[in-house]
Amino acid sequence: MIKKIFRYLIILIAGFLLVALFVMFSVPLWHHWMTYPRMEKEVNEFQKLRKEPESLTKLFTYRGLMHAHSYLSHDSKWTLDDIIPAAKSDGIDFIFLTDHPRGNIDTIPKGYHGYYDGVLIESGSEKQGFDCWPLHPAIINWKLDKDTIARDIVSKGGIIFYAHTEEMHNWGNPDYQGMEIYNFHTDTKDESLAPHIFNFIVNGNKYRPWALREMFDEQTTILKRWDSLNLKRKIVGFSAVDTHENQNIRARYLKDGRIQWIGPNAHPIGTMEVKFWNRWLLHEPDKSGWVFKWMVDTYKEGFNYITNYVLADTLSTPSLAENMKRGHVYTAFKSLGDAKGFIYYAVNKGDSVLGILGDSVKIEQAKALMAVSPLPGQFRLIHDGRIVNVSSGENYRYVWSEPLQKGAYRIEMHLRLHGKSIPWLYSNPIYLY
Repeated sequence: MIKKIFRYLIILIAGFLLVALFVMFSVPLWHHWMTYPRMEKEVNEFQKLRKEPESLTKLFTYRGLMHAHSYLSHDSKWTLDDIIPAAKSDGIDFIFLTDHPRGNIDTIPKGYHGYYDGVLIESGSEKQGFDCWPLHPAIINWKLDKDTIARDIVSKGGIIFYAHTEEMHNWGNPDYQGMEIYNFHTDTKDESLAPHIFNFIVNGNKYRPWALREMFDEQTTILKRWDSLNLKRKIVGFSAVDTHENQNIRARYLKDGRIQWIGPNAHPIGTMEVKFWNRWLLHEPDKSGWVFKWMVDTYKEGFNYITNYVLADTLSTPSLAENMKRGHVYTAFKSLGDAKGFIYYAVNKGDSVLGILGDSVKIEQAKALMAVSPLPGQFRLIHDGRIVNVSSGENYRYVWSEPLQKGAYRIEMHLRLHGKSIPWLYSNPIYLY
């Protein structure tokens, strides 16, 4: 009798485990075989529709990242050998790093500063809610009052933008110049981890960009805050990849022949002897020495996920920084389509360009607001936080010549992917006064 009960119990447990495995892996497997191949095909077809727009300004468009981390941050270990190849493969022209200071006294520039194989890198910090780039040699005492730090950096020509804008900040501070309107790390905070872990187990190698995309939610609350702040003064909006390449598990050989395991947040999680039973996990060392990788957060996917486009005179820190502060910036999910060539501008009655995104334009001189995109999409015009027009269909061009009012007008572009309308591009406003 006891044997029979035990046998039934084993069968019941085995059945429960099979059902649990089916539940956990059925959706990721469906993604692998059905959803992601279809989405990849849709995006590839979409990207074939690219048309190079004519240039309407003397400024050049540079693709770049603002808010990313290197080995100087406590929770990242990676160097130019990891960063530059990823940047170049994704067409990135510049990276404004924001490494976490290791203490309260922060020296700028630190680490990387200058051109590396054609990629411009500027040194900066993320601390106390700031994305901070002094743009000159500086020592920051993070023990000081936050508003004092901001005022000092800005008064000397530097940049202070607010990071992680899902958190509380002193929104009335007169010195900060901009804010993150999208941050990938912010986007992940409301996710349940278990479904994504199983999804990455199944899809993390072949379909990692789509597995990351599963975590996307439009940041409507942050966008509303940005619009409300722009009612009072110019606040530049930009995106943050916030990439550390640290949500991974890796292994490498130590000098004594053992394997060291590195886990999330770049923390060592243990060492082990290499035996016949675990040798199958390992491969030949790559150029960085890794013999095992299970990757979630990588520079390559992170740098391509969402990108800032800055219109500037030259690929130089002074020109990029000045045009960032002017708001000559738009941001787009480059993994869906490269937005280089997009332009949003105001014209006068003679159809000459009066100003571009980020500029302030006298309302009596403005005839219309116009936008041109290298890829077709649905244009949405937002005036002081309210959608005032949505284009019909998906187009390359947009014109709004209805009676204009004073205020901030910005453009969003949306695409249809897998039957849903999703945001692709956010421009900074044109300010009519």
